[in-house]
Amino acid sequence: MVIQGYEAKKSIFTFIIFVLFCGFTSFYNTSRRYELINPILKSEAGKKISFQFIAPDNSWLFINHSYGKTILYGKRKNNFLFFEIPAIYTQKTGNISWCLIHEEKIILKGNTEIYPTIISSKPLEAYLGPPSTLAGPPHFVMFVTIPSDIYDNPMPTNTRVDYKEHFFNNIQNDIILTKNLIAWKNTFAPTKSGKIFLSALVNTSTTKEFEAVIYPNIPTDFSINYTRPHFFADGNQITTLSTSTIKDKFGNIVSDATQINFLIKNSKGIFLTTQGNTIKGIATTQILHPDHKEKYNVKAFVNGMAESNTINIDYKNITVQIPYKFINNRTLTVGPIRSYMEQLVPDGIAVSVNVYRKKNLVAEIKENTLKGIAYFNFQEEEFRADAYSFEISVLGKTIKTQKILYGYNK
Repeated sequence: MVIQGYEAKKSIFTFIIFVLFCGFTSFYNTSRRYELINPILKSEAGKKISFQFIAPDNSWLFINHSYGKTILYGKRKNNFLFFEIPAIYTQKTGNISWCLIHEEKIILKGNTEIYPTIISSKPLEAYLGPPSTLAGPPHFVMFVTIPSDIYDNPMPTNTRVDYKEHFFNNIQNDIILTKNLIAWKNTFAPTKSGKIFLSALVNTSTTKEFEAVIYPNIPTDFSINYTRPHFFADGNQITTLSTSTIKDKFGNIVSDATQINFLIKNSKGIFLTTQGNTIKGIATTQILHPDHKEKYNVKAFVNGMAESNTINIDYKNITVQIPYKFINNRTLTVGPIRSYMEQLVPDGIAVSVNVYRKKNLVAEIKENTLKGIAYFNFQEEEFRADAYSFEISVLGKTIKTQKILYGYNK
């Protein structure tokens, strides 16, 4: 009886142990049924990423990345599933979000951060703008660099960028740290015009050579003057107008080809204009001597920026005689016309004749001199035989005469 009781107790104890063992085994299998064996929280761009799961059932992996979304099907080996992330996702920085899905239910999920790898050895991406500016503050140019790794991912914040500037044999070095994926430096324009050469370096990656052109600032007021071979109004010689050396407020000579406008006012209040472009800061232009007594007031401008003083240029009249005669009653010859030294006037001097009949102006005719003489032919079809008076003008002098024109050979 005692033995039987003992055997009964032993059976009950064995049963309890079996039940506990079975219960423990069932809990373990349930909680570990799906599990990520190799969690990857961070990975360097370009490195392979392969997830290994304990997954007794076939499942698929959904991944979401800034580069795109896709579904991966794993490779099974016994009770394990292996998923390899495509290189197009592992080479780009950012977060890869993944979800293990079975029977349209999310079983597991997680994130992996991709960070940049080593700096690229190719030329460093950089931009300079504007490519030119004016001398002196507040003008400046901005030099921007975008350091990236071998997969063109921007380098992380606080990546060191070494900047260099060269201006008139002076090299300046600066260290800038990246922020918001870029590094930039404002280079303020010096007061001296010229070229600033710039470059940047990140480890082994460097930029090409950039250059910022510093142009002279806006011109300041200047003076003008003139030269001429003589002061006679001969309608032939040239007066040369010229400026002083035009500079900006910092003493820089203005850029070549800066246009200077010369405004000329004559004695009748009529304005004439001419232009000249600077070469080494000086602009010159030429005007023809008038063919009559005249006084010019001349002032020059750089439109909207600077102006000159006003100068006066006087031209004296030539005391000239105007000989004339008729040939065959139909040809009027004027000349020979002599200039201020009794020399014949140059070819091309304008001679004008106004023809009057009974005090009415019937014709205005202009001819140019050739060897000091101008010829006027009066055709019978236009000028019938009658009494005419003539007004002859040359080099600012006018004479009047009277003549009766007959038919040919009369």
